[in-house]
Amino acid sequence: MKAHWIFSTLSVALLVAASGLIAAENEAAKKEFKATCPVSGQPAIEDSVLDLAKLKAGEGKVYFCCKNCPKAFEKDPAKFEMKTRRQLAETGQIVQVACPVSGQPVNKEVSVELGNTKVGFCCKNCLAKYEKADDEGKLKLVFANLDKGFTRQVKCPVSGRPINAEHTVEYEGKKVYFCCPNCPAAFNADPKKFLEKLPQFAKADDVKK
Repeated sequence: MKAHWIFSTLSVALLVAASGLIAAENEAAKKEFKATCPVSGQPAIEDSVLDLAKLKAGEGKVYFCCKNCPKAFEKDPAKFEMKTRRQLAETGQIVQVACPVSGQPVNKEVSVELGNTKVGFCCKNCLAKYEKADDEGKLKLVFANLDKGFTRQVKCPVSGRPINAEHTVEYEGKKVYFCCPNCPAAFNADPKKFLEKLPQFAKADDVKK
């Protein structure tokens, strides 16, 4: 009886500890949100947000530091386009898959911090072009042509895990990214099965909704 009581007590203690750990991890995850308000340049918050599609200003969500900045943004979204794209990278709504200057594979040893995200280049020459530019020029160099260096496909269509730019196939003229070298085979066996999970194949009407 005593042993059973001790076991029950330990079980409860372990459950409490596990719950506390999960709560701590969830709290830490919440604190990981880091984004730059495209209007003020101040840290953005998650509960001040606009849907870009509803504004006909692109795809995704944009976050602000307060309740006033969205008003300025709505008046002229194009004015903040490059800073909005930086925030899409900060919040993981787009993922870098190539050098934004050359379109070549990224060299992990050649990168810089840009706001709350990291940007990589293929070589030191491209990095030099970036470093010579002013703040506005740097944003344009990296984000003006998103198709060159970024993708809106952030998850592997097979596993649902984050993509790895090293694992890709081309389908109907567009690149599809995967999490590992095993998933492309499953995709190639029946591509149409996964197309609805890929933003690069979304129809214009679907994007507007």
